[in-house]
Amino acid sequence: MIKTTRPLNAKQLEAFRAVMLTGSMTGAGRFLSVSQPAITRLIRDLEEDLKLQLFVRDSGHIAPTQEARALYKEVERHYAGTERIREAAFAIREFKSARLKIAANLSLTLACLPRAIARFEKSFPTSMVSVQSGVSAEIIDLVSSGSVDIGFAAIHPGRRDVGSAPLAASQWLCMLPKGHALEARAEITPSDLDGVDFIAVGPSSMSRYEMVGMKGSPNITPRIRLETQYSVSAATFVRQGLGIAMVDPLAASLSDKDSVSLRRFSPTVPYVLSVVYPASARPNKLLDELIDSVRTVYEETIQGLPV
Repeated sequence: MIKTTRPLNAKQLEAFRAVMLTGSMTGAGRFLSVSQPAITRLIRDLEEDLKLQLFVRDSGHIAPTQEARALYKEVERHYAGTERIREAAFAIREFKSARLKIAANLSLTLACLPRAIARFEKSFPTSMVSVQSGVSAEIIDLVSSGSVDIGFAAIHPGRRDVGSAPLAASQWLCMLPKGHALEARAEITPSDLDGVDFIAVGPSSMSRYEMVGMKGSPNITPRIRLETQYSVSAATFVRQGLGIAMVDPLAASLSDKDSVSLRRFSPTVPYVLSVVYPASARPNKLLDELIDSVRTVYEETIQGLPV
């Protein structure tokens, strides 16, 4: 293995990133406001330093090698880190350090965060909140890596690298298009789903494990027509009459009551969202205030469901 103690040249990395982003030496030159020959020289020097061929040259065109694509991922991580430092400096200058970074699942982001952050900012009007959305596993990874201050996610069993505290417990609900044959039922059971057009949330969703585990009902098979990562996406497909779906209560709270109906599912499929924080987290008044605002709005939302 070749090792070197000499730091990588920042200009070479900047040139490499620009070429990957623009697809050409000329484009990279325009991107960085330098000449194309200067970019070419920096790339050749980088290839020599790393002992890697990063681009294949063919009649004036270039194409990144597999090695270049792998290196680009690492370079982007580096730039993401330096950008966080820049953002932190901006926050210190403009917001007196009152900058919070949170991650939340898409349902919470759409159903609760706008009202929760509005409440929070009445007490902290100079604060700045940065929000990322994703699936629970991604959110927990962001918290664990320190990329965000806190997350709101369904915590998977076995995660010991973060701390967590549950929000109010709720349950997954069955969403049906208006006029569906099952609309006459007061609640939906596993046997009702056999052979029914179904929109699945998953496959990594906790509800898939719980609901399609329909323990004791091995012969019940919904006809899965669509699969999507997010409950809110499933709800839009239900609205178009493409099938029924099990959705989380927050997605249910956003539903169009003129085009869909909500029913409880029996047996109950629990929906537990948690505040996820770094294992080494210390008390933070700003974060505590924001969590309290989210907790309050979340409880109001699930209590206001029409089921």
